[in-house]
Amino acid sequence: MVLSEVLPPQVRLASHATARNAAVATSALPSGSVIATIPGLATCLLPSEKGKRCDACHILQSDAVTLKRCSGCASFWYCGTLCQMGAWKAHHKKLCKNFNTLTTSNEYQALTPHDQVDALLLSQMIADSASWRAGQSTSGPHATFLDLLKGPRADVFELPLCLPKGALPSESLSLAKELYGRFGNNNFALHSHLNAYAHGVFPLASRLFNHSCIPNAACKYIIRASEPVAMQVVALRDIAEGEEITIPYLDPALPYQTRQEALEVNYSFNCDCRLCRFQSGIHPVNAPPERGSDALRALEVALRTFALGADAQSMRVPTAPGTFESMPTTLHPVFHETYLPALSEVFSKTSHEGPYVDAVEAGLTLLALYVVVYPPQYPQIGMHALELSKTIWNVICSAGPDMPARESEVLEAQTRRFLQIAASVLQNFGPEGDAGGPLEEIHVLRDALTSE
Repeated sequence: MVLSEVLPPQVRLASHATARNAAVATSALPSGSVIATIPGLATCLLPSEKGKRCDACHILQSDAVTLKRCSGCASFWYCGTLCQMGAWKAHHKKLCKNFNTLTTSNEYQALTPHDQVDALLLSQMIADSASWRAGQSTSGPHATFLDLLKGPRADVFELPLCLPKGALPSESLSLAKELYGRFGNNNFALHSHLNAYAHGVFPLASRLFNHSCIPNAACKYIIRASEPVAMQVVALRDIAEGEEITIPYLDPALPYQTRQEALEVNYSFNCDCRLCRFQSGIHPVNAPPERGSDALRALEVALRTFALGADAQSMRVPTAPGTFESMPTTLHPVFHETYLPALSEVFSKTSHEGPYVDAVEAGLTLLALYVVVYPPQYPQIGMHALELSKTIWNVICSAGPDMPARESEVLEAQTRRFLQIAASVLQNFGPEGDAGGPLEEIHVLRDALTSE
């Protein structure tokens, strides 16, 4: 099959033992390089973001950006005439009068939040029926989407559409079934600063990149006023010429069994990456000791020492994937399905409510687990290192002048070290999503440390 879209120059398709194809690098790609920039075919905001972002370009409302509500449905907001007219011509003209009828219907309300967004996304795509008819015989993203493999639910069409009941032409119903069969396993969750805010369809990305739980690339989203959102695929590490480029379809930190079941249900395959092979060999793992026990504290000290080193002042993070393969068997309980959620909850609660000293300890343990599970330079590592540096800064600020000078110096050194980790990872990933965000927070906190 000849791909209907022009490939990015950094990528070519090659044969794959089990998947349809493999996207491999045409030359050596340095860490942090943009492998591909892919425009979205269709996007739809999560309900929680409606009225906060432009429904077309997704830019946030701010002092500089005033959103204006559609006078027809009063349910879509746009940052200006370009976005409003573009959306009107593309799909909103056909959806406007039916939007509120759909979203208040029992059929729509019974859907999961995920499927509610997909119902609106599918409605947008069907509204542009002329492009789909052309896409069946020409090149471009529409043709690429129709070339994607159907998912497990291909023969079941259940989503209500943003069209009057009984007014759906047979041609449109047939198209809806064709498109819906490729939903779920080919849609992406768009995120800004790693917080999901929309769903989107990026056919070329779906066609090119296979999944791995230890990927060498990751997706980010570029938001610019009055422009369609674009996906960028970024190299997390140096990628050799001829090496397959992979991205994660789900969070690699999810428990092994959860990942495998989700991949089987949504994508009809089982992952056989290094992490999955390792975890299948130790599955099922023993549950960790009870939280608050001496045994759990000893386990977590051992995890931090293994992953980060014994001395917090000279802390280092792994620079090559596969650290988990050399873990002592006594640390395997950290892979139990209950461990990460419990640890995350402790860190989240104590980092906001205190005591901050407990938050620092939980945060260190969480960072240790992240650098073991995630591949190097994975953006979540940088985001957590930044949160940990802010938590330690809160310890310093809350103590004020009562903190002994030596203790303050040690904590400030730790804050700088975590900021270094955060900056290394997040600068490699590059700016994404909304303006400001973690890279700006790193700059602000560094200035605060300098002024001390």
